[in-house]
Amino acid sequence: MVVFQSPLASSPPTSSSTPASPSRRCDPSLNSYRQYRAPVENGSSLIEPPLSDAADLLGSNVAKSAEQGPFWDSLRTRARASLIEDAIRYTSAYRDTSWVDVESIGPIVMAGHQPSLFHPGVWFKNFALDDIARRVGGIGINLVVDNDVASGSSIRVPSVRPHGATGAAQPHYEVVSYDEAGGGVPYEQTTVRRRDLFDHFDEAVAEAVCGVVDDPSVTRLWRHALSAIDRCGVAGCALAQARHGLEGELGLRTLELPLGVVCRTSAYAEFVLAILTELPRFHGCYNDSADRYRSAHGIRSSAHPVPNLAEQDGWFEAPLWIYGNDSPDRKAAWVKMSDDHLVISDRVAEGPRELRIDVRHPKLAAEQLSNLVSPNFKLRPRALVTTMYARMVLSDLFLHGIGGGKYDQLGDQICAEFFQVEPLQFMVISATIQLPGLVKVDHDKRIRSLRRQLRDLVFQPERFADRVDLDENLLARKAELIAMVATPKSGDLLASKMPAPKKQWHDEIATINAELSKQLDQLRGQLRSELAESERAHAAQRLMASREHPFCVFPIDYLQTTYAKLLGQD
Repeated sequence: MVVFQSPLASSPPTSSSTPASPSRRCDPSLNSYRQYRAPVENGSSLIEPPLSDAADLLGSNVAKSAEQGPFWDSLRTRARASLIEDAIRYTSAYRDTSWVDVESIGPIVMAGHQPSLFHPGVWFKNFALDDIARRVGGIGINLVVDNDVASGSSIRVPSVRPHGATGAAQPHYEVVSYDEAGGGVPYEQTTVRRRDLFDHFDEAVAEAVCGVVDDPSVTRLWRHALSAIDRCGVAGCALAQARHGLEGELGLRTLELPLGVVCRTSAYAEFVLAILTELPRFHGCYNDSADRYRSAHGIRSSAHPVPNLAEQDGWFEAPLWIYGNDSPDRKAAWVKMSDDHLVISDRVAEGPRELRIDVRHPKLAAEQLSNLVSPNFKLRPRALVTTMYARMVLSDLFLHGIGGGKYDQLGDQICAEFFQVEPLQFMVISATIQLPGLVKVDHDKRIRSLRRQLRDLVFQPERFADRVDLDENLLARKAELIAMVATPKSGDLLASKMPAPKKQWHDEIATINAELSKQLDQLRGQLRSELAESERAHAAQRLMASREHPFCVFPIDYLQTTYAKLLGQD
């Protein structure tokens, strides 16, 4: 295996030096995984650890950070100075930031998510971010993860408008688009092509959900979106700024910053180089940890939760993406050493994009990397490295959703093994919130009953003799046949009464059942119709009761009230 000589690890590992390259496994306790699950009941939340523990958790993280040595101290100081300055400048472009006391920032509480129209359980995390930051006397900053690939430019909303060939008003999903782009590129590359769709998106959503929700929050949200799209022209940016602008109206005091801005700093470049200059060792930590995670969870797919990093012809795949304005499709970043230079490339056949970084002087190398990264060469972290940087460098306490909380336990293993430090703890926050006014009916019980009755029409048609006139002779003969195998008190079968051979008995029973069942055709049709209607009603109720509807279709007052209750603010 090729060994990279890290300029950031040139001295033996001590408590005050940059991480070096010992080959121990991470703490075995990190191999036990917490199972986070979405709450089931409407209006319930998952907050682990509880809100009352937030201050102690943050204090514990601060104490751990202080013990990790000058490399981390220096990196955090510079990264956070840039973070605060950039977040204030970015946020002030579209909402008030005069409440920020730059002379007394306090601890940083951070959350993050893609700039999409997510469900209310995800949005709850932003309200918790504001609440926790106030509890600990700090500042809340939301990281807009704009390097993830956009899934599309539309949302599915619940509707009861007539649809289909019959024009029925059965609840269903309708797709409402704010652009014609089909996704497939990072959010920060999703320029809006159809302003006519974007400009009237709120009206289209309100019309689609009419009869389900009469006052969706999209109306207030989209006023901010229309202002934002004129500023940036990028859908992801506009959606994030619209949501954050609405949060400002609702009294939340938080800052925001896109990950793309964070990635322009020299502190981020130095963190990336700490990995790239020891990439073969990082490979071992990353791949071994992913293998252990899959083994512990019984996962057979090599791509879940993340694929292992590859090695080809002296090139090592890095946990980074490369893309740019001229070529917005994400490509894997590959790295190799050439003399004293680190070569970073996407290795595309038609002409690779490459950077050469002189790594003999670490500080200069970080500055060189941050200066060479450009709109056409964006070097962005993959998910586990994103949260690793956010948790270990940018913040004192990070708030995850359920998915992030599950997968970042893998990130903890990688971090512990590679950097030889104890990962900082995080909180997991989510909620289940359903549309208002839903009345639940136990359709499952009715469906089970109807299915059992349809089965009895075939195998026990005599049960319906009180509902349909059945052939009395057939009923009597079946009763006689059943009596032949009746179990007496002694428990012995009256085998002597059983006709021989036994098959003859079964065949006669089957013939009688078939004849009686034919006489129940009308009832069968009725029950099938009732079953189909019950299944449609059940599907409609499940659709309406989903926790996955976009937050913008909910009434804003309803969400605010629910969030306040969950945070103990009411």
